[in-house]
Amino acid sequence: MDLRLFPIVFPLQINRYHLRKITLAATVAAIAIVATAYASPYYALHQIKTAVAERNADALASHVDFPALRDSVKTQLQTAMAGSVQAAGGSDNPFAAMGQAIAGAMMGKMVDAMVSPAGVVALVNKSAVSPQAGADAGASASTGDAREKADYSAGYTAWDTFAVRSKDGEKHGALLLKRHGLWGWKLSAIAIAPALAGR
Repeated sequence: MDLRLFPIVFPLQINRYHLRKITLAATVAAIAIVATAYASPYYALHQIKTAVAERNADALASHVDFPALRDSVKTQLQTAMAGSVQAAGGSDNPFAAMGQAIAGAMMGKMVDAMVSPAGVVALVNKSAVSPQAGADAGASASTGDAREKADYSAGYTAWDTFAVRSKDGEKHGALLLKRHGLWGWKLSAIAIAPALAGR
């Protein structure tokens, strides 16, 4: 046996072993990154629900994109107001037009109040993920309504968009979360329930 071959063969075996370890570690890391990135909005939703259940406005605020949410609420209120004016007789009705002008002037303050940290807690409490459902279910005999309130679906609508919708489709508004970075998510829109929007 020619022992001169060992200095070549032995390092090759070591290199292949390390290469397999590196490849396996890289594969595991890639799977972990993809899995955690996919699960991240569900965790963000859990944090939002926990903050609302504890009425912790500061904790909730860290999961809210306030400028985007403010635009969402303002657009919906403007649409609801325009519909109310139209139902009252349109622009030909001077009282309806006057009411629209007054409401328009107050719109900014209304939106600022609704989209403050405390206001967002109240808005989420009116949505499908309200934590009050569980409390109502334990304290009230009418558990059917409480379970219905907690009945919602959540899932991706795009790579960077995650929607939470009540399965009744009518009574409670949807929550829309947008991706911020790879793992971060923020509440960016709330589809206000018809009663809350004045419709």
